[in-house]
Amino acid sequence: MPRKAHKRQKSQPHGPQQPQHHVVQQLQPHQQQQQNNHTSDGPPVDNQHPADVHIPTESIDEMNLRVLQCYEPTIRSIEAVAASSVVYAINGEAGGWIKADPQIEGTLFLCEQEPLQIEEFVLPRACVFVLNRKGLMNVVVDLARVCKAEVLGDLITLGIENEETASKGPDGTNGASGQQVLGLWIHGNGTTGSGSGMSGPLFDPDMVVRRWQAVQVAMVNTLGSSQLLDTMGFLDTAATMAKVKLTGLGLNPDGIATTAVGPQPNVKELMAMVLGQTSGRGLGQEGS
Repeated sequence: MPRKAHKRQKSQPHGPQQPQHHVVQQLQPHQQQQQNNHTSDGPPVDNQHPADVHIPTESIDEMNLRVLQCYEPTIRSIEAVAASSVVYAINGEAGGWIKADPQIEGTLFLCEQEPLQIEEFVLPRACVFVLNRKGLMNVVVDLARVCKAEVLGDLITLGIENEETASKGPDGTNGASGQQVLGLWIHGNGTTGSGSGMSGPLFDPDMVVRRWQAVQVAMVNTLGSSQLLDTMGFLDTAATMAKVKLTGLGLNPDGIATTAVGPQPNVKELMAMVLGQTSGRGLGQEGS
């Protein structure tokens, strides 16, 4: 009698495992080659449409913007980013730089803010924001209140006018008696520009100077002067009105993060704190 033919068992299909819902899985080149060379008697596995995987679409710049707005709601865009900066103040008596203690070090953002407006007067606004990774005290410098901006290598210097002691010189410009100097030292290899998050082009410190110059020109065109003694009344009143407007929209004018951690010192208070220190590291003397 002829032997009864055995029914051939159909092999089970093989294919890559479907990724979990919260993980975006990407095969390495050697894994892809291994998958392509595999043959099976079973039906082909359709792996072109994996399970519904959530892929974040928000860029790093957008996430950074949301964080900054939690401290300063008037910020509406990030123009440039430096991955690491340290805050200093110049000691006018000793002529040296003093590092803030507690140390203020972190990512520096050059930001565009909502313009200030009183009646027909509209003034563009920008600021430098240092998001402190060493503590809860950040630094926000309104470029409209900066009387001088320069770049010395990797150091950005911002002359801060002290309205309580400022005086006008014989040529009509503000005298030096009321000026204090804030230093922002950009260091490390992780300096970046905006647009591609933390992998963008190298940060150019001169961008801060150019943005400050644009604010100065706007103040002259709008208010007839860029001198703080002439403009601080408008700046203070317009800033107060902007907060009232935010409150009317149901928003926190100080920022939800600022409300949570407590008031942040303004630049004048920061300078007084740093210059009032009994000790502090000099420029470039890093340490925890």
